[in-house]
Amino acid sequence: MSSDATRVSIIVVAYNAAKYIDACVTSLERAGGYHEIIVVDQASSDGTPDLVERHVPAVQLIRAGANLGFAAGNNLGARAASGDVLALFNPDAFATAGWLQPLVAALAGSVGIASPKVYRGLPGEATIIDSAGCDLEFPIGEGPPRGYLEPDDGRFDEPALVAYASGAAMVIRRDLYEMLGGLDESFFCYCEESDLCWRARMRGIASAYVPASTVYHVGSANLGSRSAQKLYFQTRNRIRMCLQNYAWLNALIFAGNEIVHGACVIAISLFFANYRPLGLAYLRAWMDVVRSSGLTWRTRTRRQRERTVGDGDVLRLHRRVGIFATLARYRRMTRQRAASLFNSTVPLSP
Repeated sequence: MSSDATRVSIIVVAYNAAKYIDACVTSLERAGGYHEIIVVDQASSDGTPDLVERHVPAVQLIRAGANLGFAAGNNLGARAASGDVLALFNPDAFATAGWLQPLVAALAGSVGIASPKVYRGLPGEATIIDSAGCDLEFPIGEGPPRGYLEPDDGRFDEPALVAYASGAAMVIRRDLYEMLGGLDESFFCYCEESDLCWRARMRGIASAYVPASTVYHVGSANLGSRSAQKLYFQTRNRIRMCLQNYAWLNALIFAGNEIVHGACVIAISLFFANYRPLGLAYLRAWMDVVRSSGLTWRTRTRRQRERTVGDGDVLRLHRRVGIFATLARYRRMTRQRAASLFNSTVPLSP
């Protein structure tokens, strides 16, 4: 797909993003290469839409009227977009010159989604990686970014097919986005991009990591990295994603592992006061999965009927991480008194 002939619509979903939104939009404008920038404001109370309006007419502002969530906000922006390619971009992310062209060029053949090398922090300051594409772990479905918080020492300088693209900055063919029905709005926030890329692979469409494109990302700007609410959404959506997307045998393997995994980490949290709110959030996520079992079943039925690729090929890029290795990770974190017991990005090696 030629970047010269392709119109790219950039969609930025913002909620109380006044701290970064001006710099975010300015970086996109300076980087160029786009057809339009659409900012979907989710009823921010901190003046975010007023800051965006300063860029009019260069930026199209959509006032959603309520906090619809990341998924529904992007879907709203996609419906208003006129580009051939959609670029989903976080309001606390910052573009660099020429970031779009390599991503659009990567959308060829079986590749329908692409993501850049993302640095953690502000432009000119960050030297560590936020994501170099992302992994998914079989069977639990945790989604650690590749290279997270590691130095940019050359290990992630080669393009690669990846399990999924980071929602901090990613591009997707518009026709693919529409075929998949966009992001799953029942997720509200977190895991939507991993779910979207997983569903694309179920249709034979791959996701690519393109290091020639670079972006900076602050991360966890709204809920915070240690938020119990963030853990609740991540856990609930991860479980539903796995139940809906795995073929039957792997779904059963996942369910068995998740019961052991979840029961252990909830029990562990009872013995550590600083982890207790997170353990309760994990339990609440489990309860919500049970309550939404009807929706999960209907969604699973439709997705399994529409898939064209079996799990053997779909899961080829998933890292195999057994339940004992997963639990050993939590044991090590408690011994080290880690700030958060529930962090899938902690390395598995001793």
